Amino acid sequence: MSSDQAIHYSRLWHGRLSLTVLVLLALGLTVGVPAAGVIGAFVIAIAVSVIARKHGSFRDMGFRSPESWPKLLATTLVYGLIIQMVFTIIIEPGLERLTGDAVDISAFDGVRGNFVNFLLLMGLGWIVGGFLEELTFRGFIVGRVRWLLGSGVAATWVAVLVGAVPFGVAHLYQGLTGMIATGMIGFVLGAVYIRHGFNLWYAMFTHGFINTLGIIAIYVDVDREMNRWFF
Repeated sequence: MSSDQAIHYSRLWHGRLSLTVLVLLALGLTVGVPAAGVIGAFVIAIAVSVIARKHGSFRDMGFRSPESWPKLLATTLVYGLIIQMVFTIIIEPGLERLTGDAVDISAFDGVRGNFVNFLLLMGLGWIVGGFLEELTFRGFIVGRVRWLLGSGVAATWVAVLVGAVPFGVAHLYQGLTGMIATGMIGFVLGAVYIRHGFNLWYAMFTHGFINTLGIIAIYVDVDREMNRWFF
């Protein structure tokens, strides 16, 4: 085996190993337990950072300054609003009818009418959801799968799907419907990531605004009513 082939297989093995470890961490530390998910997100982010530093760069994962930050914020706010409204009003209620299982967000009932809990969840929604989850599921996993499979169109969408599946499973505490809906949102966030040239900031801020709007709806206790607007 030539030295170039040895390097190639070494990189391939390292990529598969690191991807497997991250997916297992994502599933093992977050499935069904929101509190463990917070801890798991930080553990995963640390692992991602170490691997990215040794075998790539944060820039390769999408940490590039956009042409215009105001444009990024306006664009991602619109994305977040559309995605949150479509899923809350149409997709989640539709999935509930198909599965016979309601989305379970009882873990967040303490936020309803409680401003302190609202602020705490909002912070977690941006730090854990907007930043750490996107760093892992889009920036790292999508990037690693594309690195392994190639940068073609088919490989790219496979990578987005691979990132979306554990993202959905990690929200199993929301029930079967919540898991499926969250996985679908993960796929949409992957599409946002692709649409904007693999700039991770777009996925992060879109995710953050989705969480913001969802948390506000829970705080003012209108989320259940919105679920019944069309169904």
